[in-house]
Amino acid sequence: MLYLIGFFCSPLALLLAGKPFQALANFVLYILSIVCWITIIFHHAGFLLWGIGVLHAVLAISDAREDRRMRRIIASRDRPPT
Repeated sequence: MLYLIGFFCSPLALLLAGKPFQALANFVLYILSIVCWITIIFHHAGFLLWGIGVLHAVLAISDAREDRRMRRIIASRDRPPT
């Protein structure tokens, strides 16, 4: 679900994934892409910035899930056997 949100609104997906500083950086990219889309001359640059923002969000969400998974594995390994 976060990947779908990341496609349409990447800063929101990063906030929901628990990465507020990356969400702020992604928000700057998001605003720049909207500004470039509004200008007819830099329309393609806006699409490129939006694509970079979406790619950044997808990779950051994937990294957050992998970190959570590794923490669970390490925590289960450190528990004494019952």
